[in-house]
Amino acid sequence: MVTYFLLLFLIADPWADVSPFVFYGPGAGFGQDYYPENILGPPDPEATASVPACSEEELLTLGENGIVVLEFTDNIIIDGEGADFTVFENVMLYIGGYFRECAFVEASQNGEDWIMFPWNGDTYEGLAGVWPTTGEDPTDPQVSGGDQFDLAVIGFSWIKFVRLTDCGESVIDGGLFDLDAVAAVNWVPVDTGSMLSIDVMGNPFREVLEFLVSEPGEVRLYSIDGRLEETVYTDCLGQMNTAFLPSGVYLLVLN
Repeated sequence: MVTYFLLLFLIADPWADVSPFVFYGPGAGFGQDYYPENILGPPDPEATASVPACSEEELLTLGENGIVVLEFTDNIIIDGEGADFTVFENVMLYIGGYFRECAFVEASQNGEDWIMFPWNGDTYEGLAGVWPTTGEDPTDPQVSGGDQFDLAVIGFSWIKFVRLTDCGESVIDGGLFDLDAVAAVNWVPVDTGSMLSIDVMGNPFREVLEFLVSEPGEVRLYSIDGRLEETVYTDCLGQMNTAFLPSGVYLLVLN
């Protein structure tokens, strides 16, 4: 099997790029002077399970029921193998166990329609602020610590937005949620209006055509004489089954 790529290479990174919204609840204040820079980029590289991040330059306290939204602008998080992104908070390991400060986690493609990860207040499953940061590679869930989330759980193939809401009194979590960072694990770079990636399987291809575009749209496949063979309506990630087509030359149009 031979794979071909038509790809505009972009400078991108796995970190959240902007924070378009924040709402502070009672008890907030810590880190506000450094917002949003203190929650963008990677987590505190010096943080460990027993000595977590503690600087206002690295953390933002949301306050009770506080909310913050993070947006990925030069990449999208995609549903890949295993966990797709990790949320880092300053959870601390001590002799009696873990000092936890939890938040609900939601995801969105457009910043308007959100789906919350299912959670359990007794086991802390599905919440952020549960496991400490290790200080190791924040893009590797096997060693990074923090709390991992899989988009398959909520049925998204890709997202650009993550929303975190302090649990307040809904969960006995020991304190107020302090956000350090959100890191993408499975992601691809995008640049609105200029990103195009086409992956053709086989030479010549006969099975499937996979594509990545910067915005949702319509993909059409024409025969060389102008006959419309197939139309697919897609979000940023999509594919077209071409196994039924006879051998020939075709024109692919992406709007």
